[in-house]
Amino acid sequence: MLRAYLYKVVMVTSVLCLLAVSAQASIAADADIRKFCAPQSSSSQPRQLFLASNIGSQQAALQRNKTLQQGKIFFSTREGDALFHTTRIASGDCVLVNLQEGMQLQAVAASEPEEQIKFFPAVFLVRENKSKHYGLIAEKVLRRLHLVDKARETGTEAIVNAKTDPDLVLMYILCPSDRNSPCDLTVKQKGTWLFDKKTGKQFHLPVLARSIRNGKVNSGTRRIRINHDTPQGIYTIWGAVTGGGDSPWFRTARIDLDAALPPINAQPYPLNSFLLSRIIPAEALDDYWVNEWPLAYSLGRIALRIAPGDFEAQQNPSLQPGLGSSLFHPTHGCINTGDQQEQLLRVLIEAGVFRQEDVANPSGNSDKRWSVSPKLGRAFVIIKDRDKADDMTNGIEARK
Repeated sequence: MLRAYLYKVVMVTSVLCLLAVSAQASIAADADIRKFCAPQSSSSQPRQLFLASNIGSQQAALQRNKTLQQGKIFFSTREGDALFHTTRIASGDCVLVNLQEGMQLQAVAASEPEEQIKFFPAVFLVRENKSKHYGLIAEKVLRRLHLVDKARETGTEAIVNAKTDPDLVLMYILCPSDRNSPCDLTVKQKGTWLFDKKTGKQFHLPVLARSIRNGKVNSGTRRIRINHDTPQGIYTIWGAVTGGGDSPWFRTARIDLDAALPPINAQPYPLNSFLLSRIIPAEALDDYWVNEWPLAYSLGRIALRIAPGDFEAQQNPSLQPGLGSSLFHPTHGCINTGDQQEQLLRVLIEAGVFRQEDVANPSGNSDKRWSVSPKLGRAFVIIKDRDKADDMTNGIEARK
């Protein structure tokens, strides 16, 4: 049944690529994003999800990162006893999944033998209390849910042109959906686009938001898996990281986007909805794209940065050449600025996101130093794939 359904997805995708997409709402750039809901059922078989536990714990995030890299999830039937806990899907509850993100994992419980299961990362929407959670759903459970609709997402132009809080500094990174060519980075301050003082033009910077994908250049984009492409979503600019080694790569500051702490919209209830609605339109908060980063974080992704060049390329010159431009080498999922990091840091210093001393180049083999941004809580990065129509025309036209 699922194989037949996937065939239909491919056929529908081919048709959608020929259609124009509106600025206010669009089909998700990744056409395999789907919404499934639990029907009214008298079945005695439980419909279970594995949800991330202790999502606010930095230690739990580090442990999930380690165990997911080993291909395992440690779970319990009680929340807080393990890195994941099980919960039942009630009638009317729904999940958002990307069918391309399926993964084989070993489910490990304290008193049960390990079991290899195919899971799909899932955003879990609870009907009764309107809460939102992140975790994994087994393929066999997903088969028992009803497909509701294709995922409808707020269009990219509506996100980019939304009225925003003038007290915020917002960095937009708009990417091709396959991530095989550079994204476009722009900055908004005081509700207007930032101009480069040297050129007098709106500031634009090409960056790369894809990973080395385990050396497979032509493999499809994945966002949830550790060390794969950069997830879409809203990131907090926590601070600057300098030093940590004697390679030239360590002498340029990296921008910390997570501090191994939950994304701003990762809470089960909309605690930060007031601030979030000043970053993107309120109707976009349940879109899959903006929940991709909280979902990836809940499944072990941490230590995402905006960083120069590529550390591994410097250590191993035999690595594959850069993609889209000689500036870039694929990384382990960080935003790659090539040799333009100093230019970006200069713009962010002018916007008050950093002080000069925060990003000062260390000399020699210095210890790693982490400096908190003076605008912590008021500076964010929005990463989003372009709509399909924009992908077909090589992106959105430069904004004036």
